Amino acid sequence: MKDIKGGTALILCASPEWDSGLAAEQAKKADLVICADGGYLRAEAAGIVPDVLMGDFDSCALEKVRELEKIVYPVRKDDTDLILALRYALERGCKRAVVLGCFGGRLDHTIGNLQSIAYGWRHGLSVTLMDARNRAFPVGEGRTVIPREENCYISFFAMGERCRGITYQGLSYPLTDAVLTADYPLGISNEFVEDEAVVTLEKGLLLCVIAKKG
Repeated sequence: MKDIKGGTALILCASPEWDSGLAAEQAKKADLVICADGGYLRAEAAGIVPDVLMGDFDSCALEKVRELEKIVYPVRKDDTDLILALRYALERGCKRAVVLGCFGGRLDHTIGNLQSIAYGWRHGLSVTLMDARNRAFPVGEGRTVIPREENCYISFFAMGERCRGITYQGLSYPLTDAVLTADYPLGISNEFVEDEAVVTLEKGLLLCVIAKKG
């Protein structure tokens, strides 16, 4: 088993929003490729061979993957397939995870996938969810620099608790020592006006979403 301590895991899920080119690009950068259940069918279509396949296999028949390393879980369980994949990435020593095939389809799955960002953060794993148009990732306490992305909106949401002491620089709608809460979307649809955005957060965890316009 290769040493990937401090590395990046690519986790492929089975939601409808899928881009094979993006998946192939991310697979080249990853130290560990995990397919969460039916994500294997997406990987196969993109020509990606995962390091491990895991889940309850309610959306991917076992006979299709008999040659691959598998970790099989019961269908009736508390954890989603994505949470199981994140736990495995943590066990292997990863510090970052990129998740594809995580948007679209069932709304409950999409919300659960976004919640996994907070789960990863609490356990020392920085999780980024993305598709061809969107990228969602955590912004923790302290100072975070986000490079400008052209033709994109940038939004911030409180993940659970109140986020206090928020200051933006380099964005069209600045904030100074502000508070974001989970019950009002004050931080939505901002825009870059400089080469980078600088976000300072005193307390809490923010979800940052960068979405292409149009």
